[in-house]
Amino acid sequence: MDRKELLERVYRRIRAEGLDWSRAEVRAAFETFLEIVEETLVSGETVGLPGLGTFEVREAPPRKAYDFQKKEVIEIPARRKVFFRPSRKLKGLLRD
Repeated sequence: MDRKELLERVYRRIRAEGLDWSRAEVRAAFETFLEIVEETLVSGETVGLPGLGTFEVREAPPRKAYDFQKKEVIEIPARRKVFFRPSRKLKGLLRD
């Protein structure tokens, strides 16, 4: 599912709930949600979404890798990575 399809599904679900939101309002709310999640992760905080899971930023240590084209060992610097840990509910749904 891509962003456009996700927005369309959210729009249809909101309309089915009886709310009178336009597609533009749904898009604005969704974009705001994503911006807040991005800002929170960039600041190093964890984002927990009950029923879905938890996004967190972890430090990946520096490591060595082999460059097959140049045939030499290269150093990959430390960096921050986003990890996702699914909730128990989501894990259970995926098992069934």
